[in-house]
Amino acid sequence: MKLSYFELLSPDPVYVQGIGGILSPTLRDISRLGYNKYQYYLTMLLMDPKTYLSLIDYPEKEKLLSGDENPGINIFQLLSGNQQSCLLLQDILNFFIKEDILYSPDCNGFIAKSSNQAAGIITEKNYPYVCDLIFQRNCIKPAREEDLSAVKNKKTLEIMKKLRKGRAEKNRQPETDKNMELGNIMSAVANRSQSLNILNVPDLTIFQLWDCFSRLLHNNIYDIQSMSVAAWGNKENSFDAAAWFKRTNDNN
Repeated sequence: MKLSYFELLSPDPVYVQGIGGILSPTLRDISRLGYNKYQYYLTMLLMDPKTYLSLIDYPEKEKLLSGDENPGINIFQLLSGNQQSCLLLQDILNFFIKEDILYSPDCNGFIAKSSNQAAGIITEKNYPYVCDLIFQRNCIKPAREEDLSAVKNKKTLEIMKKLRKGRAEKNRQPETDKNMELGNIMSAVANRSQSLNILNVPDLTIFQLWDCFSRLLHNNIYDIQSMSVAAWGNKENSFDAAAWFKRTNDNN
């Protein structure tokens, strides 16, 4: 399910039947939680079984990790099967979902309650779907691994596995761009925008902030181009006068 641009920008929860209201947290919410903890929450939701297994003690761990294929157990089973990680996942879902989230051993899932009424349930079946909605509302685009199960040619399969391994090695130590850190983006938007400032920027949702940043960047380029056209003309008809309102979000 791809959320519409309007839903992504909305400060209100996006209600999904059988699950609950998916939130886009405000910067103030993130500040109260703690930025590092927010990042940790997202990291846990992005976790795949093999990465998680490599970090913990688990029966037959070495056997599962030695295989090239899917370990045969999903991340929801791993997280909910341990009391500590289950409570952590409960806290994570409570932060990103409007309703009160409580794990139910009987249902083997997390019940979403509103006014003591069950509004939805998160199980291993819809957990990836819930994570995807959370990523969309937090402006996260997780890397998708290709499914190798459909590849029949042995040579092609071998090459694809090597490529996957190479990408994994490269991503272990990603270079961080300090210019794109959240604090710097908040400062840049607050001091560049004509209406936002350092006092009201925290009221934006995380998606709204990144959208504002994208628009400001886009409009800055437009202003430079328009000044150039005003001074030197538009001989090659390369200037698009309507570019200032063209869509910058490409999620849909």
